[in-house]
Amino acid sequence: MPAIAIQREGEVVLFDCGEGAQRRILSEGIGLNKDTTVLITHLHGDHVTGLLGLLQTMSLAQRRKPLRIVGPRKLKDWLKATSEILEIGLTFEVEFFPVRQGVVLRTKGFVIRATHALHSAEAHSYLIEERGRPGVFYPKKAKRLGIPEGKLWSRLQKGRSVLVGGRSVSPREVSGPVRPGRRVGYSGDTRPSSRLSRFFSRCDLLIFDSTFAGRDRQKAVERRHSTCVEAAEVAKKAHARKLALTHFSARYASVTPLLKEARAVFQETVAAADGMKVSVPYPET
Repeated sequence: MPAIAIQREGEVVLFDCGEGAQRRILSEGIGLNKDTTVLITHLHGDHVTGLLGLLQTMSLAQRRKPLRIVGPRKLKDWLKATSEILEIGLTFEVEFFPVRQGVVLRTKGFVIRATHALHSAEAHSYLIEERGRPGVFYPKKAKRLGIPEGKLWSRLQKGRSVLVGGRSVSPREVSGPVRPGRRVGYSGDTRPSSRLSRFFSRCDLLIFDSTFAGRDRQKAVERRHSTCVEAAEVAKKAHARKLALTHFSARYASVTPLLKEARAVFQETVAAADGMKVSVPYPET
């Protein structure tokens, strides 16, 4: 069931929350009390039914931090109704943000954007953009300005100004330009489109619907999903650095043929699997 966790410096962003997500979160040691945002693409059961179990498990773990949830407006009504019926009492606040086109949320580490996906229900795709990093620090410039090595250098390296001899020194005086952060895109269930290719432009990692093999394209069209070839074509047009195929139909005993098809179009492709971990390096500057 779809549930993909992005981890960065103690912050977690969860793409969708399929059934049993809380068990995988526990088994992978991700933690239930971190700064967490859940992004729900659409209200089909395989993408959302794990949310109730996750909320209840977090409460059993005595979570106190608020939990941010982004998703279709009806998701809030569903959570409220089912929580009342099942008498789920939470130990923390749920902050709900209705999904919309454009920037939907800014967290400590990320800017989160959404756009419309093409599925059989109201659906959205998401892009999380890591905030830019301070530029490369140049020790020689700091020394020329008389800035003593130690805490002041560390502060400048983190993008903060310092006071030296009654004068304020900004990071740009001793560092290069701000370096871009990493970008991770998630399609959810969708047909491919030129809009999505633009939306996911230059993603460092693109996670895309690959329900069907290329030969089953007609089924993909009818059921509003994508084939492995179409996912690869989106990644190629978007100039993504890496593609992860996901959401495979159970009709295929092995996803190896789908991976092979996709790699013929876009070489930097992997097939997602339960428990897989993927490191996303910073772009070269």
